[in-house]
Formats: sequence, C-alpha cells, structure tokens
Amino acid sequence: MNHDGYDDWYDYVASRPYVTGDHWTTAVSDALGVPQPAEAPAPRVVGVDVADGISTTELAWSVGYGPELHAWFLHPDGVDPSTLPGVLDLHCHAGIKSIGAERLLPGPVGKAYQDLYEDGVAFAAMLASRGVAVLAPDAFSWGSRRFDFSEAQGQVAEQALLLRAAGVDESEMYDGQAKLHEHLVAKRAGAIGTSYAGMIAHDDLTSLAVLRSLVGGPLGVTGFSGGGGRAATLSALDGDIAKVSVVAMMATNDSLVPDHLDCHSWLLNTPWRHRVLDVPDIAANRRNQALHVVYCEQDDLFPMDGMKAADARLTELFAGGPGTYEGVFVPGPHGVSRRTHEIVANFLTS
Repeated sequence: MNHDGYDDWYDYVASRPYVTGDHWTTAVSDALGVPQPAEAPAPRVVGVDVADGISTTELAWSVGYGPELHAWFLHPDGVDPSTLPGVLDLHCHAGIKSIGAERLLPGPVGKAYQDLYEDGVAFAAMLASRGVAVLAPDAFSWGSRRFDFSEAQGQVAEQALLLRAAGVDESEMYDGQAKLHEHLVAKRAGAIGTSYAGMIAHDDLTSLAVLRSLVGGPLGVTGFSGGGGRAATLSALDGDIAKVSVVAMMATNDSLVPDHLDCHSWLLNTPWRHRVLDVPDIAANRRNQALHVVYCEQDDLFPMDGMKAADARLTELFAGGPGTYEGVFVPGPHGVSRRTHEIVANFLTS
C-alpha cells in the first residue's frame, strides 16, 4: 500500500464505467478514460468570509475516493447566488501542487503565484465583483486533493533526500517532490485504465455539478494554461456550458511534436490522445457555445505557427454558427496580464 491518501483509488476506478453521452462526450471520455462520478456531490460548508463586498464560502465534498475536494464559492455579498450566472474558474498547473484554487483567491496563500503569473490579480474575486457567482475548485493532486508524501518510498523519498542535499527549503519541498511524483501518478493511472487528465476531468465534473446546484443562470468555464485545457475538456464532456474562455493553452497537436512536449505536463500529454483528438477540435466540440481563446504572442510553451493554425482551425469550425469563436492575440510571455484579465472578465460577464 502507498499510504498516500489514495489507497482506494484503484478500486474506485475499477468500479466505475467511463462517462458516456453524445459523440463528443463519449469520444473525449474514451480518449482520457474519465470515470463516471459515483454520485451527486453533497458539499458541506467549511467556512464563510466576507471582504470587499464579496462573500466567499469554502466548501468540501467527497468525490468517491481519496481526500475531500475543497472549493471556494464567491459572489457579491447580499445577493442570492441562485439568481446569478455561474463561472467555474479552474486553476493552472504551474508546477505548484501544494495549493490549487487558492491561487485564484485574495490573501497571502496565492500571492506569490499571482505576482509571478497573473500580474498580482486574484481572478476569482475579480470575476465575482462583476456580478457573477464563481466556483474555484481544487483538482486531483492539487491542494486539498494532493498526495501525502509523509510516508513516501522509492523515487519520491529519494527525491526528497536530493532536494534537501541541494538546500531546498522545506516550504518548497512538496512541490519539488510533486514534479517527479506526477510521472508516477500518470503511470499508475494508465495501468488501471484511466489517465492523469481523465482523473482531473472526473474531479472537474463534480465541481461543475456543485456549481450547477448553486446558481440559476447560464454557466461559463475558464482557466489559464492547464486550467484552460481543463476548461476545454470539461466543455466537451458536459455539452451544456454557454461560455468557455481558454487562456494561453491552445495550439495544434502537430505543432507541439516533438519540441514542445517536455514543457507540458501529463494534462496535455495523455498517450494516444494526439492521434484521435486535436486540441482545437476538443475546444470547439459541438460548436454551439461561445468560445474565447487568448493567445500570448511570446509564449514559449506554444509555437506561434501552432497558435495561428489553431486560430484558423477554430475560425473554420465556427463558420456558420450556431456558436461563436473569438481569438485574441496579446503581447507577452506565458502568463496573464491585468489587461488580459479584463478581456476575459468582459467576455464571461457580458
């Protein structure tokens, strides 16, 4: 036994069929091996805070295996969220597993990340201030759903010894171990008939169900980088999301092979997915949503020719409707500037 908080993971996956539905739901689910969530989530309230006119409720629920998933539900204070549209705000990867959705919230926990990648903006709070209800959830292997390394053995334990010998601070130790551990988790996922991306999609489906139970208006989903990939995947699996905004996470498969594989995580590198599903096609899926994609012109994770090809493919797919596509190219490297935050917020709240 691994004693890492996920001793029941294998039995859970073995007991669950893949998610099924229409052509796109089934195709994406089969490609990623997405287990059907066992039951409707029953969130409990962990705590409530009100600051700067925004009410933030921390929720937690079981997803059927492993530790509880925690999420933060934000909306204008004094407004009934059941009267509002909802946005699922999905955190990125960034090589930081010690925290998940807290990087999208105000406060000290996510500040270092926000200063590094998001121009100091706590985007979930920014969105909520625009009059929508926002759910920012952790996902499989991040934050509340992270693996426990306290009894780590084998490669992860050896990695800890190397990191300490190299002088890595204990506060940074978890994320150093998690970089190696993700490869082991992906291997374990594949061995039991799922994938790393498939398990994250499973968690995101439970978060979408929670948001749907809390709001009364149409739903949107957004994310930066790995969160943008999660948003596109979720829209393909669910099919009833009105607005999808993907930030700095779009290019064609062919443009990423082979030179842009190592810089991406297992979220984008599911074996065989490249053979059957291109990234723009996943994002377009039924072509009945409003799709918004932001491309960073100096993004070193995605080549410009791949981004332009994706933009052309999405324009082609959405020609004639019924949905809409807007691609926006912004100057700068892989990250989210304050101006980009404004662009995304305007799209999601218009």
